[in-house]
Amino acid sequence: MPVQLNPTEIVQIGVVVRDVEAAAARFAAVLDLPSPHFFSAQGEPRAVYKGEPIAAGVRGAVFELGRVQFEFLQPLDAQSVWADFLAERGEGIHHIAFEVADTDAAVADFARYGYSVVQQGLFSSRDGRYTYLDTDRDMGIVVEVMERFGGRRAEPPPFAGSGIGTAHVNQVAVMTHDIAAVKRRVAEVFGLPDPNLIITSGYDVVKTTYHGAPCDATAKLAFFNFGQMQLELIEPDPQPSVWRDFLNARGQMGHHIAFPVKDTARVAAYLAGRGLPVVQQGLYGDLSGMYTYLDSDAALGVSLELLESFASAS
Repeated sequence: MPVQLNPTEIVQIGVVVRDVEAAAARFAAVLDLPSPHFFSAQGEPRAVYKGEPIAAGVRGAVFELGRVQFEFLQPLDAQSVWADFLAERGEGIHHIAFEVADTDAAVADFARYGYSVVQQGLFSSRDGRYTYLDTDRDMGIVVEVMERFGGRRAEPPPFAGSGIGTAHVNQVAVMTHDIAAVKRRVAEVFGLPDPNLIITSGYDVVKTTYHGAPCDATAKLAFFNFGQMQLELIEPDPQPSVWRDFLNARGQMGHHIAFPVKDTARVAAYLAGRGLPVVQQGLYGDLSGMYTYLDSDAALGVSLELLESFASAS
């Protein structure tokens, strides 16, 4: 029986960074977003990490991107799930989160699949609790379950922004060495259909460029729908590409978040003017649209992707 999440919807993406103030300021400036909500927790035992009480010092910033929260987290103590991630993996996507009505029941569901609680504690506001599970060992990303004592989070009013034309994030991706095993596990645990494997075409079809030069690299892809969010799994071939270079350098982990855009050329030029040049670009396999990766890891702690569906393909 799969884990019971009602609804099965990704409500938050978490990114661990070294300097939350700087990362949040750059993210807001680049995407023309309102200032985030900042929070801090420090100085008292308020969480359990690997079975031991800890202070769980953290400074965070939360952006509301449609129905999904985008959270930057800076560890303030040497002992926490965030500090370990930063020491072992560097800055990057740490978790995806789901809201639950009963944390204990959700933890028991995940335990049936062999997953354990890594860290659990109260929100800094004390109006809910969070629980991180060790799903990253075979899914490539940590799953967090969040229980809000006052009920589900109210959806914020829409904000389009004037920078890239949207503040709606619709995809989070995980780079993996073995996509068949990861997608089978995700489908099993969450009770979702095991998606078909897609193999991208080479340069002759999709016109991929990497650092401005033609690129014949391909990748295996699989997609899961979690509410408004899509979870993409990517297994690259051995040739140099944004996918292969990331996997070689960082290993299996979260790679990017994606935004749907209407005019890639305009948005890419806008972002290049803010220090985020295009690193890889290509067409969808069915030629119905295009994707564009920006060189944003160093500046933002996460890769950004633009997704454009061509009007004639609708």
